[in-house]
Amino acid sequence: MYRPVVLLGSAVLFMGCARPAAATDVTSKSATSDAATLARTWPDGCFVIAEPDGTIVETDHERCAAPRRPYSTFKLANALIAVDAGVLEGSETPMTWDTVAVPDDPEWPAVWRQPHTLRSGIAVSAVPYFRTLALTLGAARMSAGLAKLDYGNQDAGPALDSFWLTGGLRISAVQQLRFIEALARGTLGVSAHAQEVVRDVSVIARAGDAVLHGKTGTGSLEDGRTRWLAWQVGYVENHGAILGYAGWMEITSAVDFAVARTQREARIRTTLDSLGWFPK
Repeated sequence: MYRPVVLLGSAVLFMGCARPAAATDVTSKSATSDAATLARTWPDGCFVIAEPDGTIVETDHERCAAPRRPYSTFKLANALIAVDAGVLEGSETPMTWDTVAVPDDPEWPAVWRQPHTLRSGIAVSAVPYFRTLALTLGAARMSAGLAKLDYGNQDAGPALDSFWLTGGLRISAVQQLRFIEALARGTLGVSAHAQEVVRDVSVIARAGDAVLHGKTGTGSLEDGRTRWLAWQVGYVENHGAILGYAGWMEITSAVDFAVARTQREARIRTTLDSLGWFPK
């Protein structure tokens, strides 16, 4: 459980369960300063971080605790369940796309139609391959995997190949943070091998000794309007320190999918840079 320690503007600090701080050379500001940074860079949406000592800083408790559809951030969980079940062996295992069960969509980017391994499929967020992967796992293994991961509300309905995109699956940013931190530390309820593989394929960028891990996810708001919900969850690894983050923003202007992703990317990178965690 987390308990509130400091309230600063709209950012809230919590102390986590006792956890020793990892040795680190990260020149991170104090948690109070980090709260000020988040209050400034996230006036809307939600962003929540975990300091190395277990302190949780969130921009708005109500928003960060709200269950949202995960969209393609769920690919990390999908991959964990598949590797744990033996459906995929490792990061370079070829993935398959069943074009009968998951028909092509002319609006999909061309890169999704290329052959993919787990690594490349995660990198480009290849929806048809991960929808096929869910069907290959089947309902029983998927449900068991969601329970092992304690992932959100664990609702895999109504359609097995799209429940994270258009179905009932919901997860809050705080839950995403706990999930991603457990992945980073290897404490999820799936095999160590599965966690090692997914940590490997979740690398987004490197800068010196810092490694940025994460997964994005973007889709229309759950109410069916044409606005965008844009996620990114992940962690920064630096000299043994694990710095977890999770955030979402609602983009209400009339922009297309690519612009929504660009806006999310800009804010995430600005935030991580401002925190001193990872440079732009």
